[in-house]
Amino acid sequence: MGLGAIIGAAIFGRSAESTRRSTKAMRIRTLPDRKVMADSYIPALAADGGRILWVGCREYTLDDYAALETQGGQVWTTDIDPAAARWGRESRHRTGDVCEADRLFSDLTFDAVVCNGVLGYGVDSPEQQQRALDALAAILRPGGRLLLGWNTDKIDDPVEAGLTTAHFILAPLGDRPPRVRFDAVTHVYDSLIRKS
Repeated sequence: MGLGAIIGAAIFGRSAESTRRSTKAMRIRTLPDRKVMADSYIPALAADGGRILWVGCREYTLDDYAALETQGGQVWTTDIDPAAARWGRESRHRTGDVCEADRLFSDLTFDAVVCNGVLGYGVDSPEQQQRALDALAAILRPGGRLLLGWNTDKIDDPVEAGLTTAHFILAPLGDRPPRVRFDAVTHVYDSLIRKS
């Protein structure tokens, strides 16, 4: 908790911190990339159902888990930060490094993985990114979906660099093409399918 939050909590109580966080989460959910996530990708993945892994948990991702489960899917979550467990899926959250997802989830296979805002935010070098993609491929069933979100100002293009070539092919998801870029933000979505 930052100094401002500590002072706010001391003066106004814990609800001031909760309100501040909620306002931030609401603002993030209005960004163009988050709207595409909510309006296009979440419904498409929900329609496919199955076991879905969400990599990287924050307050603004909480609503996405329930939306993914509307048609019978089961969401699991993971984050390297133990404190992020509070934003994970209760009883289906594991704390660990996405680069070791194959060990962290060695007992499970997923039908889809959402890895959004992780590459370039801790998984930075091409070697780390390759390890993360290898680990995710190991727990994703053949034909399963990987939705990869990354930022052009944080990392080089992982698809163009060939980091997805060994395990994945680009494929449309829902009403969106395989790659979606935005004019207002540096975010990019790549929708991929695990090769057989």
